[in-house]
Amino acid sequence: MLSELRKTRNQQRTERRRQALLDAAGKVFTRQGFHRTLVSDIVAEAHVGQGTFYRYFPDKRAIFEALLDRFLANVFEAFAGMTANPPQDQDEYREASIVAIRQATEILDRDRDLALLLLREAPTVDSELEDKVSSVYSALVTIARSFLDRAIKEGFARPCNTELVSEAIVGIGAWMANAWWAGRLPDFSKDQVIEQLVDFAFFGIGSANNS
Repeated sequence: MLSELRKTRNQQRTERRRQALLDAAGKVFTRQGFHRTLVSDIVAEAHVGQGTFYRYFPDKRAIFEALLDRFLANVFEAFAGMTANPPQDQDEYREASIVAIRQATEILDRDRDLALLLLREAPTVDSELEDKVSSVYSALVTIARSFLDRAIKEGFARPCNTELVSEAIVGIGAWMANAWWAGRLPDFSKDQVIEQLVDFAFFGIGSANNS
């Protein structure tokens, strides 16, 4: 019993140290970019020795990838609620979509500079990280398509080519997110942008009476 408790505490302590290193690396990468950052910069930020760093990560690329993985996992977690509790009608589907997108954008906004740094610089590190970032778009399309397929099956979305429509929805969303972060939509709140995007996905530009 005591040995198990000790083991659990050791695991928790190890994970806390790993997360602290990730947090420190995130700050340094945000300030300096991946290519100008050294392991010595990260350990100085974390107030640990290089030996501690190498117990957790073999090099700076590994900790950069771990940061990217943590960020992406948090983003995709925003859509877990829709998967666990599928919407039962169009109104629920619309509201669940708004909530999921809002949660995803809150994760991005929590540390926007780091998020943009990860997405922009990962493709410049090597082809493996470039493929990982590229796969994010495909994963979001797959999620959108699964929800749309179910909505059509349940009768609260019109029949359509879900492969093409899902690509279009995610593409519009990505463009709008980029416009928001670039400051090209200064007259609109984040919630307004999200709601308009979701309503366009649901109703297009047809009359509300036909929705």
